Amino acid sequence: MVLIWRLPHGSSTPRVTTWRSLKRLGAASLTPGAAALPYTEDHLEQLGWLAQEVEEMGGDAWVLPVNQLTEAEEAQIRDQVSAERRAEYAELVREVEALQARNADQPSSARELGALRKRLGRIRGRDHYGAGGSEEATRAIEELEGSQRPSLMEAPAAH
Repeated sequence: MVLIWRLPHGSSTPRVTTWRSLKRLGAASLTPGAAALPYTEDHLEQLGWLAQEVEEMGGDAWVLPVNQLTEAEEAQIRDQVSAERRAEYAELVREVEALQARNADQPSSARELGALRKRLGRIRGRDHYGAGGSEEATRAIEELEGSQRPSLMEAPAAH
């Protein structure tokens, strides 16, 4: 599916809002006014809502089915989206490693670990093509959690 939109000139806020929404969905940017997602009922609904938001911001938007792509076009979209997800997984691993390095002086909190797990889930949710890197990110978080278990369980006793 493709969302094609046009927003009025002027404020960049509507464009940034639209771009961020598409990024959260894991859409492939085709041009400054078009993005693609693999067809699912959920994506169709999400793009429909996004098209409505664009229209409410004074623009025009269309959600169009794409029935035929060449193998090269499909590969280009898949490669773009997968590269973006791999980069997100790698960034998450780097953050986990930084927390691990800080570990001895200041153990990670349950809140930090929960935020990492939540972020991993969001990345997986937009990993439409199995980009690779999910397992490494999961393992890094599990290792960090394993090294934190004693300190997470040692909550000060209330008197």
